[in-house]
Amino acid sequence: MTDQMKNLVNSSVYFEGHLYGFDKAILKSLNAKTGEENWKARGFGRGSLILADGNLIALGERGNLGLIEATPESYRLISSAEVLEGKSWTSPTLANGRLYLRSTKEIVSLKLSAE
Repeated sequence: MTDQMKNLVNSSVYFEGHLYGFDKAILKSLNAKTGEENWKARGFGRGSLILADGNLIALGERGNLGLIEATPESYRLISSAEVLEGKSWTSPTLANGRLYLRSTKEIVSLKLSAE
């Protein structure tokens, strides 16, 4: 048991022996077996995330969206964009190739494509 990951908005995700999630306002990767921290990153505030195709889709509380490689080696931001205004404390939802995001002011739907 460890207190290294204190989630506020949503639960951490498990992938290939590691946990990824927000410890209050710090995005972290932990070894799931030992609780040892792999890496940490700031910039999302109290965010939320999901896992898709080996990547983390993180939504920051200020509406910033990030695509991050789910790897314990290091924090690897693939891309990012400002997508919402207002507080964003709702987890991203992915369905049928679309990413749905919501804040206190708006809702957006983004078409995701491998092209």
